[in-house]
Amino acid sequence: MSRLIHVALPVRLFRPLTYAIDGEWAESVLPGARVVVPLRTGKTIGVVTALDVEGNGSGKIRRVLDMPNEPAALPSALLRTCEWIAKYYAAPIGIVLRSALPSLLAAARDHEPAKRTTRVLTIIRELPSLAEREQLFARAPKQRALYELLETLGGSAPLPLLRERGHMSPSAMTGLVKRGLARLSAQAAAADPFATAAASAPAVQPTPAQRAAIRGILDSGPVGGDVSLLHGVTGSGKTLVYLEVLKAVRESGRTAIVLVPEIALTPQTVGRFRAVFGDQVAVLHSALGERERMDAWRALRSGQKSIAVGARSAIFAPLEHVGAIVVDEEHEATYKQEETPRYHARDVAIVRARMEGARVVLGSATPSLESWANATSGRYRLISLPERVGGGALPAVRVVDLRRDRKQQQPPTRFDPFRFAISEELESALRDRLTRKEQSLLLLNRRGYSAFVQCSACGDVVTCPRCSIALTYHRTPDAMVCHYCAFRTARREKCERCGSPTLRRRGLGTQQLEELIA
Repeated sequence: MSRLIHVALPVRLFRPLTYAIDGEWAESVLPGARVVVPLRTGKTIGVVTALDVEGNGSGKIRRVLDMPNEPAALPSALLRTCEWIAKYYAAPIGIVLRSALPSLLAAARDHEPAKRTTRVLTIIRELPSLAEREQLFARAPKQRALYELLETLGGSAPLPLLRERGHMSPSAMTGLVKRGLARLSAQAAAADPFATAAASAPAVQPTPAQRAAIRGILDSGPVGGDVSLLHGVTGSGKTLVYLEVLKAVRESGRTAIVLVPEIALTPQTVGRFRAVFGDQVAVLHSALGERERMDAWRALRSGQKSIAVGARSAIFAPLEHVGAIVVDEEHEATYKQEETPRYHARDVAIVRARMEGARVVLGSATPSLESWANATSGRYRLISLPERVGGGALPAVRVVDLRRDRKQQQPPTRFDPFRFAISEELESALRDRLTRKEQSLLLLNRRGYSAFVQCSACGDVVTCPRCSIALTYHRTPDAMVCHYCAFRTARREKCERCGSPTLRRRGLGTQQLEELIA
């Protein structure tokens, strides 16, 4: 039996190529399966996108060389989501699909890499009698300590964990094995860098506002791309709402994806979710090693784990029957992928939820303009948490108009750089903190000493020859720097356009502010 199939390849082609597949592979192949196919004079791994297609009519059709064990590496809904990404963002479909696979599976190899193993020590003989233990371990205290440690760990533990606990004596292990009390075996090892994340947390009951938010998300009517914007002030308990929604999703037998904006936030998020869902949580993000990402991917694809937590690439988690996708801090720009395929993980989450028949929860204290407009127009459901848990008050914020302060200086005085940067109200507040022996934090989003350098005679601004943007003056080191491409040049003494020595530094930077405050 022979079938014609479409295969998307990890090259810059905007359409899949046609190949023939024969024999047993032809019977078991499914869309989303990985296949090894010839390409030019070599071979590569592609992903099947369609079955029983028409021939291209342009000559001989080449045949599939091999098909790895699993019939479909990508679930059907994820495959359709990747096809949407390729079409919407004008990206080659093969490169999109490569992004959805761990690098070890996307590499041009005939077979996936072998699983790693680790040695595990397991109790095979129970010792319920205290007298029997006293007799057996009378002259072997290290064996007894190791045996009882194994008991506290559930009767079995990998050797690295036993070494970490300080009771892994090779002689004690050998003694337990020789006496028929324990067995040493090799088992598949999962490389999970977050295995030690906090697995316990105090039980917290939702507040009335949180319960209303949970009901609003879960009682949302027909599900299938239904989007709720959870607008909650900082400290209002949005994470607890996520956890309760995911509890309901898991109780219905479905899976979930949780996106966080930064890799640095992943460990604390994993700790919160593992405290509730235990080992059902897997971590996916680009900073993981190849083997770590591969192990997490396998655990999700096999159904061993049912909740994926990670940065934007976790939207490609190979889960089936996804019931909810949470996008925390949905306004963050880090959800935008800056390399091909360029995509916005928040928007892809909504599309994937539509493909899966799942609901989406977008959480933020400061929603993006797009999400806010969709919520206020009725396209998204707007759910609010206006108060902090425990009744904590938000800090008071005052906006001071520096132009008003300068106008009030009558008659005009000599230019004061300190007063230009620091208002009288801010100076008073800083002095008050110092008197109380408290600390203050000043934030200024301008690196360097001055924002730009300008000629007073002709108005010319020193710009980057590569980027055509103003160079920022840094006093330490003494140079002018482009913050886009890192171009650097020495400080100039006169204008290159008119030759005037009247170059002036304009704008306030952090170095200058530090100098003024000091």
